[in-house]
Amino acid sequence: MPWRLTLGLVLLVTACGSNTSDDVTSVTSMATPPSTAETTTTAPTATVFVGVDGVESEITDTSRIVTLSGDLTEAVFALGFGSSVVATDVTTVYPPEAVGLPIVGVGRFLTAEGVLAEDPTLVIGDTQTSPLETIEQIRSAGVPVVILDVPTTFEGLYEKIEQIGAVLGVADEATTLASDVRSAIEDTLATSPEYDPEPRIAFVYSRGPDVMLLFGSEMTTQPVIEAVGGIDVGAASGVVGTVSVTPEALVAASPDVIIITSEGLAALGGIDGILAIPGFAETPAGRDRRILDYPEGDILTFGLRIADTIQQLVLDLQQQLNPS
Repeated sequence: MPWRLTLGLVLLVTACGSNTSDDVTSVTSMATPPSTAETTTTAPTATVFVGVDGVESEITDTSRIVTLSGDLTEAVFALGFGSSVVATDVTTVYPPEAVGLPIVGVGRFLTAEGVLAEDPTLVIGDTQTSPLETIEQIRSAGVPVVILDVPTTFEGLYEKIEQIGAVLGVADEATTLASDVRSAIEDTLATSPEYDPEPRIAFVYSRGPDVMLLFGSEMTTQPVIEAVGGIDVGAASGVVGTVSVTPEALVAASPDVIIITSEGLAALGGIDGILAIPGFAETPAGRDRRILDYPEGDILTFGLRIADTIQQLVLDLQQQLNPS
């Protein structure tokens, strides 16, 4: 199961209902961020939703929502419920209106006190939300907590958007939003060239020399790497989730391109800093300085804006690899 590394050590790297609004903004172009038009915030009738954890939640009031991951926040805002979001977890970096909201902590290390202090009527989390005891404490206080899956495929992403719409009682609008996100991703991928041979790409997460992880299968970076025509060397090496980077394993994986977060690259001292770490300079990527960096909130938030990140990755790979 994938997991989100939070800021500082860990920010990692998602039914039923009826249409209650005619004024919900959908994403028509992922080059332009989704707007935050507002819709009604209190369901006129109860919505019943069964989360991926098997728990049935009855949702009667969406006026005070707490979201526990960045992709959830973005979807709730895009579906018109931005004014109802009263708090988020630390992984929310978009939209700007959400960044200034109270932070209840880290979704992966949640405390009930921080959430309940915001007097929520609905909490939306995912399978990375923990511990279970905290979730149960919030539910025991009478607050419905909906748990959704963390997608590691594009189809899973579209399904999650629709599930969020079902939770909020705007299923039709969510279907439209999911379709728009799908179109944006497909249009972007249509511009990606075919490589022969396929470039071997490693995603490395770091917040400094003491935190150096290679991502593999079941991570949200895998579908992005494979969609742009690359081979995810972590997944190809048999890594499930993440594993600590060792010089020997990195050299054996032989990546042509290394992707890292911008925050991680800065913490390492830039490209020269990462190449000074044993193993990196000995890879094809290191020898040719093919190190690409993207903000954590873009590359690790597998949500509405992922088409923008893919588009930038397509352009960067073309520049780095110069395919014929």
